[in-house]
Amino acid sequence: MRKVGGVDWLSNDLLLLTIVCYRGRVGRVYTIGYALMAAELIRLAARERIEIRGDQIVVMSAEPTGDTELDGALAGIAEWASPPRLDAWVAWPRLRIHGGYLERLAAAGVVRAESRLMARRWRISDPPRLAEARQRLDLVAGSAGAADLGQAAYAGLACVIGLDRRLYRGRSRRAERDRLREIALGGLTASPAAGDDPADGTGALPASAGGADAAQARRHAATRAAIDAATRAAARAAAQGVARATARDSIAWYVGS
Repeated sequence: MRKVGGVDWLSNDLLLLTIVCYRGRVGRVYTIGYALMAAELIRLAARERIEIRGDQIVVMSAEPTGDTELDGALAGIAEWASPPRLDAWVAWPRLRIHGGYLERLAAAGVVRAESRLMARRWRISDPPRLAEARQRLDLVAGSAGAADLGQAAYAGLACVIGLDRRLYRGRSRRAERDRLREIALGGLTASPAAGDDPADGTGALPASAGGADAAQARRHAATRAAIDAATRAAARAAAQGVARATARDSIAWYVGS
């Protein structure tokens, strides 16, 4: 089975596929916000900047990553007097978190903003980049056997924001939906193999690394823990967000009727 490798693409891929599913909109803004918060934690764990210990996010290194959004998340975690609780962190996305990623994608020529009837829409201006994001998820949905860390993270957060239902519709695509959900539930992740480094998009380990196998195993375990915990936190936050939105809609309908 072909492996996805790396997790640095995770946030952008989720946002691009959401735009496609919602015809140029971000969909339920709060839901993608939870997924992006969780994706940042996974990416920071892969870079060994944080660890998830119990229900807390612990900063292991405050050294900047060079990624504006990740560095913002890392600085925000470090500002807490004590390690923040995972559920509390994921459930309160940074203001316009999706906007920051969209602006970066626009600056890179991947998307462009359009205004229609007083509403903003986003159009994909780099089809090959979108095809790359879709192919990555298709590879996960059509895979068999143990998943790698990138696949586990992608499957879990894709299910949180409903990409499994929107991209693989109908009875004929049920196997793909089931596969994504199976991976999202955990327990199918492969053990680290030589050259399988979650922080490196190429999967390459430094040739001169002493004790590389042990260090790689520790990083793999920490990233696996972050994927499980962050995905579940995002799922809980999304479920609560949908419940609150449904309640507000019901109240508004009742008042207006």
